[in-house]
Amino acid sequence: MQEMPEDLGLLYRAMMTSATDAIVVIDHNGIILHFSSSAEVLFNCKANECIGKSVNMLMPEPFRTEYVSYLNNHQKTGNASIIGRGRDVIGLKSDGTEFPMHLSACPARIKQSLYYIGIYHDLSDYSKKLSEKLQIESLHNALFDAAVDGIITINKTGIIDSFNKAAERLFGYMKEEVIGQNIKVLMPSPYREAHDGYLHNYAMGGTAQIIGIGRDVSGLKKNGDIFPMRLSVGKALTEDGDFYIGVCHDLTSYQDALLQLATAEQRYKSIVECQGQIICRLDSNYNITFANQTFQTVFNCNEDEMLGLKLINFIPDDKIEMQQVLLEVANSEAMQQTHFKSVMLRKGSKFNIEWWFTRVQDNTGSTEIQGFGIDISEKEEAIRQATFLKNHDALTGLLNIDAFTQSFDNWTTAEHYAIFYLDYNHLNLINNRFGFNIGDKILVETAKRLKIALPQPALLCRPGADEFIVAVEIATSTAAKQLAQSILDSLKQPYFIGEHKIKVNAKIGIALFPDDAVDIGTVIRQAESALPKAKQSQNNVAFYDLDFHSSLQRRLDVEQRLGVALDENLLQVFLQPKVDLLSNQTIGYEALLRWQDPILGSVSPIEFIKIAEEMSLAIQVDRYVLKTVFQTIRRSIDQDIRLLPIAVNITSCHFGDAALIDYIFTLSNKLDVPLELLDLEVTESVLLEMSPQVEKNLQWLRQSGIKISIDDFGTGYSSLSYIRKLAVDTLKIDKSFIDEITDETGQKLVAAVIAIAQAVNLDVIAEGVETKQQLDILSKLGCKKGQGYYFARPKFIDDVLF
Repeated sequence: MQEMPEDLGLLYRAMMTSATDAIVVIDHNGIILHFSSSAEVLFNCKANECIGKSVNMLMPEPFRTEYVSYLNNHQKTGNASIIGRGRDVIGLKSDGTEFPMHLSACPARIKQSLYYIGIYHDLSDYSKKLSEKLQIESLHNALFDAAVDGIITINKTGIIDSFNKAAERLFGYMKEEVIGQNIKVLMPSPYREAHDGYLHNYAMGGTAQIIGIGRDVSGLKKNGDIFPMRLSVGKALTEDGDFYIGVCHDLTSYQDALLQLATAEQRYKSIVECQGQIICRLDSNYNITFANQTFQTVFNCNEDEMLGLKLINFIPDDKIEMQQVLLEVANSEAMQQTHFKSVMLRKGSKFNIEWWFTRVQDNTGSTEIQGFGIDISEKEEAIRQATFLKNHDALTGLLNIDAFTQSFDNWTTAEHYAIFYLDYNHLNLINNRFGFNIGDKILVETAKRLKIALPQPALLCRPGADEFIVAVEIATSTAAKQLAQSILDSLKQPYFIGEHKIKVNAKIGIALFPDDAVDIGTVIRQAESALPKAKQSQNNVAFYDLDFHSSLQRRLDVEQRLGVALDENLLQVFLQPKVDLLSNQTIGYEALLRWQDPILGSVSPIEFIKIAEEMSLAIQVDRYVLKTVFQTIRRSIDQDIRLLPIAVNITSCHFGDAALIDYIFTLSNKLDVPLELLDLEVTESVLLEMSPQVEKNLQWLRQSGIKISIDDFGTGYSSLSYIRKLAVDTLKIDKSFIDEITDETGQKLVAAVIAIAQAVNLDVIAEGVETKQQLDILSKLGCKKGQGYYFARPKFIDDVLF
């Protein structure tokens, strides 16, 4: 190990020993040669424990591992991260404690030997104070931004240094827009022009105008609005120079209040006499010493009548509670409010007052009680009305549906009840003819008639529109029917409203509780579901019927799922071949729609097509089939599969749609499918009343090469005259005629249809051929084409064509 050279001298050693900062000398290999007494204190280890050891014992990781490369790099290249520069690093005490320190290191060459002298300054206290300072600054910033009033700091030249969030809200600027700007940007004239003079005057020892005093001034918002504010300014002496801190309090609301006071002739005229609330003063004996005009108006008495009276004399009943309240106020702290509601008495009536009492002192120092009251009679009435409307129908005063169902269980005392669901027929026509005002009066009169016609007790409800619900104790279904009929007889009587004499018919659905269900909500729905059946009945009364309800439920289910089926492509297109009866060769197909629903199961086209037409979904269904057929034909063309025309049934409402032609032509052009591969089938009802649009559609479709067939011929209102004029290609004899073809009469009817078709040069296709016998008779009668189970059942379109 290299020894410290004696040439350093005693003075040098004394300096190293007495230095406040720790001094460590190492050789070029990093071996400690000198370890000062301050180093012993800093690193908590003796010099003899360190001298001769690597200096990395004073370093935590990763410095311990990397320092050798630092040393070698400096000796080879002269580049240094610390040597000759100084740097804040982490030191390691002998007990393993890490601490912050500043290391200044420099090389020293003596007699061809290289040494490094390290001076270590403990930063523990500095880091602690710095952390505390940062915490204080963080707290200061939080308080600064949390302040309700705007706080702005400027330097001695008026340049904005900080701008808190309240100031942003007050002036409309973001702090980034104003920091660095002169404070004058926030001042209107004349303060803007005079500000620099104020600042210079104060700096030169002049008298402060605002600093340390505070003053009401005007501020200027970003949008140009001028507003009043209270400005308080303080001076702060910092290391960075003098700063002025301004606290800006918005006086807009305060100034508005002062302006209102200033417009009144006197204080009591504006604050007291002109108030819409009751204001009075009571002396120590609770006698009235002052009452404003509102007090006199509300209590219906003049000033001479009330002055000197005790306020409790206006309490109609028990006065003890009011006396106790006033006693508590008299003994309370000044300006402490006591809230109290009381029924008060005025000439001829009672009313509700909400009071706030406060103990105050008059001009002589005597204690008085200030009373501030509000007449809440209308408010209480409004609350009662709101509560009533929450549970009742506003028009008739009957219970609403929620209150009816909630009240039913508590209301019932007997074992059997009938629930009547009453609905008017076509009351909307009355509204359209005479106006809703007349319709409303009929509903009000209906409620009155129901109350008269019903035995007591009875529970009535108007769930909405022109519907009523009645719950009544009943012994038998016969009695329920008789009562329902009696109600309808009462409602059939004319309604005399103004100059009008109006008759309206109603219907009633009945369900029995608890016979049909034990839940009142279910029973109500059951009664409602009987309304369609009641409308069909002779006497407009019907009981809930499970089968009928099930059919309605089934219809509703189909309605709900049909839209889903269209959206999710759950409908499938099947094909049934059309056959030449002589050659038994397939000459085309009819597209038939099938629906296997994951929830409803198999749904018949007879069922869902009718519902689709009633739901205005028929056009969407037709387009679904057309699109599927066109896409399948395109795939067949792409695969060089021989194709035959496919017939698609078009619903009656769709065939008269102007958009039908465009839709078909668009599909044909888009998919490049010849229109000769498409046939259309329509029922004869579509063509019976030939509208201009239907006629136009027929003309365009046939001109484009699409053949038109009359489907189910013979089941509608067939007419020889319209058949002769129709621009169609084929008649399809309905299956019902083919089913009867083995009968002599049935055979004659089919023969007649074939003869009619031949007479007007129309092809004939027999639908529903199922037996060899039917086929033979049709061939004998001259029918050349047919389709039915005898030839093939419908199959999925892909299975037929691919």
